[in-house]
Amino acid sequence: MLLLDADRPEPVRGGARELAVFLTPEPGAEAKEVEETIEGLLLRLEEFCSLADMIRSDTSQILEENIPLLKAKVVEMRGIYAKVDQLEKRWAPVAPTFKLPALYRTEDYFPMDVGEVMPRAPSCQRRL
Repeated sequence: MLLLDADRPEPVRGGARELAVFLTPEPGAEAKEVEETIEGLLLRLEEFCSLADMIRSDTSQILEENIPLLKAKVVEMRGIYAKVDQLEKRWAPVAPTFKLPALYRTEDYFPMDVGEVMPRAPSCQRRL
C-alpha cells in the first residue's frame, strides 16, 4: 500500500512509476494494430480509385461510340415519323357506313305479366 508520507517520498514515486508502467500499453502491439488498420484503409482506397477509373473510361467509351449511333437513329426516326404523319393526313379514317343489326327484346318472347300467355310476334324495331 502506498501512502503519502512526508518523511519517505521515495516509495510514493516508485509506486507511481510502477503504476505508470503497468497502465501504459505496449507500444509495439498498439502500433501494429494501427498500421494494419491503415493498410486496410489504403487497400480499400486503391480499389475505389481503380473502380472510379474504370467507370470514367467506360463513360468515355459510351460518349465516343454510342451517342453518335443514338443521334443517327433519332434522325432516322424523325423521317419515319414524318412519313407516318403524311400517311395519316392522306388516309383520314372513314366513318362506318354499315347498318346496325335489329335488336330483339326479351319482352317479345317472355311476357312480363304472368297473366299474359299469348306470345307476341317478334318485332325488329328498336324500342327506347
